[in-house]
Amino acid sequence: MAATHEIGRRQYDVRSNRIIQNVLPRILLLDSNLNEAGFLVFFSRLQAERTKQEKFIWDVDEYLETSDTTSASVGATVEDIDVSNPKFFNPGQVWQNSRTGEFLHVITVSPGTGRITATRGLTALNSSGGTAAAVMNSGDTLLKRMPAVGEDSRRQTSQTTTPTEVFGYSQELRYDLSFSNRQVKRTFENGMEKDYQMRKSLQDARKDINRAFLFQEKARFTDANTGDTTLTQGIRGVPTTYTWAVGGVMYENDFDEFLVEEGLRKGSQNKILFASTQMILATTQMAKDRWVYNTVNFQQQSRKVGLSVVEYMAPNGRRLMIVEDRNISDDFNGESYGIDMQQLKRRVFSAGSRSGELHIISGTQDKDDLGEINTMYGDMGLQWGIEAAHFKITGVAGGAKGSPIGG
Repeated sequence: MAATHEIGRRQYDVRSNRIIQNVLPRILLLDSNLNEAGFLVFFSRLQAERTKQEKFIWDVDEYLETSDTTSASVGATVEDIDVSNPKFFNPGQVWQNSRTGEFLHVITVSPGTGRITATRGLTALNSSGGTAAAVMNSGDTLLKRMPAVGEDSRRQTSQTTTPTEVFGYSQELRYDLSFSNRQVKRTFENGMEKDYQMRKSLQDARKDINRAFLFQEKARFTDANTGDTTLTQGIRGVPTTYTWAVGGVMYENDFDEFLVEEGLRKGSQNKILFASTQMILATTQMAKDRWVYNTVNFQQQSRKVGLSVVEYMAPNGRRLMIVEDRNISDDFNGESYGIDMQQLKRRVFSAGSRSGELHIISGTQDKDDLGEINTMYGDMGLQWGIEAAHFKITGVAGGAKGSPIGG
């Protein structure tokens, strides 16, 4: 006789074959309608990384910036230059004005006044000529080149960045798949009612979990019935640096400019755009001749199911893979989220033999219950890495080629 654990009035078999580890791929492949959970299809296939607490932390740090702008105009002979971000500069560095071509050598940096002092017109200082010092306009772009030290070769001031601490939560997911005594026994013309109800319940759970990882906001609170509760952060609320509120018709040239200047600027060269039907309609209307259609196939035994993917080539040669997610269409039609999947991690709160992977525990009904209850449980969260690697587009009502009149 198999051993059982008793918890309150409930009992379950501890045989390992009664516990199915990570059923996310299984509930996704219940049918071929993967577009109902497009984001979860890709997220579930990320390598799981354990977290030792429900709160998980990671550091975000970026390379030093290589360009800045002037914040005021300055004459050709003036060495004190007002800049937008003095922390980007370091004594001994050479910078170039992209508009005039002038090279300058940084002498001192004064973060408090937002000013640097520099030797002007470096390449015109010798007899061979070169680009002379010229008037700088407010908003001119300055580009960093490299440090230049003289024969004295003095020690340079250290220039480092401080990582930013970011945190997220895992979220407990629980579904009690409950069947009455008659539902377990009843048979329809096309099969057992229990199988039908199980399938329907798992499909509903799939959409719920997909919505959580799409739209949930990070939170921690105490519930009167369940105690300490944590909510994971959905991907919709992550992008803040690169966002575009279209507010109507999306034009092809504007879309291309956004992708080049912002959407595909940082992170991986290829990203996935999880989109609503309105966004997909708009992109088809504006750039029908620039699409490549393909299908990503997911295998389960002898059955293949596919997710439709549309590939868009940006002007800078980077690719955007567009996937429909019907949950976005239902709740936020006209929106889409460009995601760098290499930044994402699926954090699972597990310790020892207690797994936070989504799994099913069979036979969790009360002892005197003539029906059957199977509990599906998981405890996981989304880690998004660098926020600026993702982007968001909102307010799309349609699409058109070219640019708006006067644009």
